[in-house]
Amino acid sequence: MAQDDMQVIMYKILAYLYSCLKSGEPVDHKVVSCSGGMFEIPYVYWAQVMRQLVDAGYIDGVVVTKTWGGDVIVRLVEPTVTLSGVEFMQENGAMKKALRFLQETKSALPFV
Repeated sequence: MAQDDMQVIMYKILAYLYSCLKSGEPVDHKVVSCSGGMFEIPYVYWAQVMRQLVDAGYIDGVVVTKTWGGDVIVRLVEPTVTLSGVEFMQENGAMKKALRFLQETKSALPFV
């Protein structure tokens, strides 16, 4: 597993949004963006990750639009994790593996 694996990126996003929700702190859009505080990945990859999270119902407050040319545009309105997203993060085997990877590489987020 690597820092830029989809499962790791998903886990980081979900964990950050859940931390903000629990603490009542506003979400910093820069932190969850493709070149923000948590990771540096290409926009196209980030947009697909966000689309997957929205389509699965794991996050809300994110508008994903597909253009005529097939590009994906992501607009963060008021991103938040859903109950399904929390359950996915806590119960899915791939998400547990991502958390173990982050802990083992000492790159776990402070709120994880």
